[in-house]
Amino acid sequence: MRIALVHDYLCGLGGAERVFQYICEAFPEADAYTLAYNPDAALPYFSKRGIRTTWMNRFVQSMGAFRLSFPVSTHVMESLDLSGYDIVLSSSATVAKYVRVPNGKHVCYCYIPTRAIWHFDEYFGGGVKGRLFRLILPGLKKRDYEAAQRVDRFVAISEATRDYIRQYYDRESEVVYSPIDLDKFSPSSDKRNDHYLIVSRLEHWKRVDYAVEAFNRLGLPLRIIGTGEEEERLKAMAGPNISFLGVVDDETLAREYADAKAVVFTPFLEYGLIPLEANASGAPVICYGKGGITETMIPLGGGESPTAVFFLEQTAEALIDAVRRFEEAKFDRDELVRHASKWGVPEFKRRIREMVESMGKAR
Repeated sequence: MRIALVHDYLCGLGGAERVFQYICEAFPEADAYTLAYNPDAALPYFSKRGIRTTWMNRFVQSMGAFRLSFPVSTHVMESLDLSGYDIVLSSSATVAKYVRVPNGKHVCYCYIPTRAIWHFDEYFGGGVKGRLFRLILPGLKKRDYEAAQRVDRFVAISEATRDYIRQYYDRESEVVYSPIDLDKFSPSSDKRNDHYLIVSRLEHWKRVDYAVEAFNRLGLPLRIIGTGEEEERLKAMAGPNISFLGVVDDETLAREYADAKAVVFTPFLEYGLIPLEANASGAPVICYGKGGITETMIPLGGGESPTAVFFLEQTAEALIDAVRRFEEAKFDRDELVRHASKWGVPEFKRRIREMVESMGKAR
């Protein structure tokens, strides 16, 4: 059985790229494709994997370039020749699901139906780019829906994504939660520091802005890992108690998690690997308590050993209140680690491989 794996693009962007690494590890015999690959920005693993790209590789080497290329990229992925494969497993939040599999079956591991299309207002906010994108939005929605109808089997990363797949694509799916690498994260043997931590791409829809405002008012130390188009604006907003660390390597990230008093998580997301990585490091989470986060975090006052403090509005005031509630609460480090252990990589690999093999047998 010939298997191909297809990811949107590999330019060093977030948890989906890490999950694609785990998918590739689960299928060492498979060929791996992507729209574009930037070896200087992507995870080191892919330099040894043998990644096949499209002709757009020379143009798409960053998130900004991908956004500009998106309408064209969907057509490029459709034209990818996958006729020699029995099974194609796409890892998709955007364009990978557009592939055609004329002689086999297509399984899509879906992070979310294309956010820029179906959650347009949250993604773009105001601005010129959003207004221009809106002009072609009806056509993009039609193409995205049609691409989803060609998928033989959807697998969602969460119940929240499963609901979105049903709502936007009129398709059913099953859930396999995205994993975290438990070998990379562990609690520090030393006492935690007094600072808080944010790990995020610095983009409009991630909503780091209200956290900066909240910590300006609280005066508490906050460290921010990540870069993005909002970076300069956020730095201009931030007081002297807020530090920007930029991009860090895995070892530094693990240490930052383990040292932080708590990890602050600001966006509305269909899932959220960062809170689980925080728990695996023994760090509690202060998070916007809507969306997929409700499937992975146990809120303070929820009747079990808590892993997080929820707040229910994306405002500085709501976050300030949550921080103050956190300061008065107690969390059990061992329980946080035990909770995170449910989301390990080996079980994810087993389930994904099992699903693909069952599709092969059904052909």
